[in-house]
Amino acid sequence: MKCTKTMLVTGVALVAVLGLTYAALPQFRVPMLAFAPYLLFLLCPLSMFFMMKGMHSGNDDQHAPARVTSQDRQP
Repeated sequence: MKCTKTMLVTGVALVAVLGLTYAALPQFRVPMLAFAPYLLFLLCPLSMFFMMKGMHSGNDDQHAPARVTSQDRQP
């Protein structure tokens, strides 16, 4: 479910950026229209990259094994 949400949010953001670029920068309309299909094709790998980065952030400490020292042991 999170993957679908991430891909949809990334796709909406990419379409919004393409739309704003098309409206605001008329001198870049032809190159933007040429690269737009490639950017939309890269939507899946880009969303997977951001999703995987979000999954692994902050979880590194939870999976580290706890060290037992001689001070921690009870007689």
